Amino acid sequence: MDPRKIFLIELHEIIKNSSEEIRNHLVSPSEDNIVWDEFKLSEEELAALKKYKFDDVALSAIEKTVRDTILVAFHEAFSLLDAVRDPEVVELDDTWLGLTLREPSEEEEEEENEGFLHDEVYDAYWDWSEQRNKDED
Repeated sequence: MDPRKIFLIELHEIIKNSSEEIRNHLVSPSEDNIVWDEFKLSEEELAALKKYKFDDVALSAIEKTVRDTILVAFHEAFSLLDAVRDPEVVELDDTWLGLTLREPSEEEEEEENEGFLHDEVYDAYWDWSEQRNKDED
């Protein structure tokens, strides 16, 4: 199967699993449910969630809403990669040409990778925050 197709199929599975995880966060709110410290819930936020008794219909509606929102976020990200959308946070001097994700060649597989996107996404949060705050100053 084409690697792009595999990636997109897996992406939909990730989106589905992530939206279903929302159910766990709402049914059993805990600061342990949040992976990244930057998004840990405060005691007040945890207490507010614990107050609600979500039934299956409400949880299903929330899952669908989250799933749609995640899908739209990926669509927007891919639009940025495909250069059919321009960056909104970072000001550019030149035309945005997008990025290409591709299978590595055999030589590239043997070389040390410069960095993995799954790691860089967390570091980029601070760059994003800095760019956003720069505009607010």
